[in-house]
Amino acid sequence: MPGNLAYQAYHQIWVGLDWLFPPDCGGCGKKGARWCDACISKSQRIGDQCCPICGNIALVPEECIRCREHKPAYSQLRSWALYLGPIRNMVHRLKYKGDISIGEAVAFPLIADLKRLSWEIDVVAPVPLSLARMAERGYNQAALIAFPIAIGLHLPYQARLLTKVRDTRSQVGLSYDDRLMNVVDAYSVDLAKVSGKRVLIIDDVTTSGATLNECARVLRQAGAVKVFGYTFARATHHRFADHSDNVIDGN
Repeated sequence: MPGNLAYQAYHQIWVGLDWLFPPDCGGCGKKGARWCDACISKSQRIGDQCCPICGNIALVPEECIRCREHKPAYSQLRSWALYLGPIRNMVHRLKYKGDISIGEAVAFPLIADLKRLSWEIDVVAPVPLSLARMAERGYNQAALIAFPIAIGLHLPYQARLLTKVRDTRSQVGLSYDDRLMNVVDAYSVDLAKVSGKRVLIIDDVTTSGATLNECARVLRQAGAVKVFGYTFARATHHRFADHSDNVIDGN
C-alpha cells in the first residue's frame, strides 16, 4: 500500500464501509472483496510490450507507425490491463451499475504502476463528463479513479482542470479519424492551473486514445509543459476480444 498517511486514511474509510456493507467482487461477483485476488490474477496486464508513446500493444516495444506519422499531443499513454473478462466487468460495474467503491479498489495497483513509470508529474486530473452525462450518472467514474491516485502519488488533484463544453456522440463504431474529429474542441481548460505544469490525465478506458489526445492538445495549448495519460483498461481490436462489445465510448 502507498506509504503516505493521507492515502492510508482514505483507504481505511473504504475498509470501514466494506466491514459495514460486505462487498462482492466487481469482476466475478464473489463475496468478500470489491476486487478479489482471483480476478486480479486473471487480468491481462499490458506492461511494457507496447508502443512507448501511445501504449498500443506491440510485438516489439518500439514507436508505432501511427505515432511516427502523427505525433500525439500527449507525451505518453499507458493502460494497466486489457478490457477483457474481469476488467471489463469491473469497468461496467463502476460505470453503469453505480458501484463507486470500484474506483478506490482499482486505483491501488495503478498507483504502483505509475510509480514504476517514474513520470515527472505536477498535477492529476480526470477526463471530465459533459453536464448532461454527469446529471444522468451522478458521478464521474474517471474522477473516482483519479482522486485516490493523486493521494497515493502525493500530488495535487484538480477535478475541474478540464471541462467538457459540448456533448459528443458515442465513439463506438467510429473509425480512428472519425473518433479524432468527434472530440475536437469538446474540452476547455482552467488556464490559471495549467501553465508550466506537467499533467497526468486519468480515464477508465481508452480505445483509440482520441479523447486523451484531445485533452492533451487543449492542455498543451493552454501552456502545459507535458501531458501524460493513464487508464485502467484498454479496449483492443476484435482479435484480442472475448466479447462482441469489445470497444466502448470514452465516457
